[in-house]
Amino acid sequence: MNKAPDETTLTLWMDGELHGDELQKMEAYAKEHPELLAERDAVQAMSRSIQENIPASVEPPYPDFFNERILHAIEAERPAEATTPAPTRGGAGIWKWLAAPLAAGAMAACFYLGTQVSSPATDAGMASTNTPAPSTVYTPDSSVESNIFVAGDQQTTVIVLEGLEDVPDDMNMAGGPIQDPNRVMVNTENYY
Repeated sequence: MNKAPDETTLTLWMDGELHGDELQKMEAYAKEHPELLAERDAVQAMSRSIQENIPASVEPPYPDFFNERILHAIEAERPAEATTPAPTRGGAGIWKWLAAPLAAGAMAACFYLGTQVSSPATDAGMASTNTPAPSTVYTPDSSVESNIFVAGDQQTTVIVLEGLEDVPDDMNMAGGPIQDPNRVMVNTENYY
């Protein structure tokens, strides 16, 4: 072996884990380099010494002792008031038994009363006092604002959109009556 071995091969040889043809090549190279033989002998001696003096696995001494010390430290940190139970009254036991039935009865009563509530009846001469919630207009562009106006007669709704481009004058807008002659639908299709 004329060229120097790579570091992996050299490490395997020193650890005694090189076999076959690779081992023969490395031994031939090591004969030419006695410093490698001395280094290998030192590494193997150190490895044997470690194996003789240090066991493969060590169980921690007294593991229960360490666990007990941890538990005692946790208990010592707790405040003294938290460990003493609060005094109880002798009559509190009956309320424990009555709490669940009383809660179920209260829920049943609320449910029954909720089903009995109805909207106020309207007389023939009186209009309903219910007013619809104010409508909103969805605009996909956040820069467009919409305002809704309802005329005094409550039958005309005007929606004003601010922030849109002006409608060109050459766009034909056609509209016609829909079921109610007071309402008009406007069609904004372009006619060519």
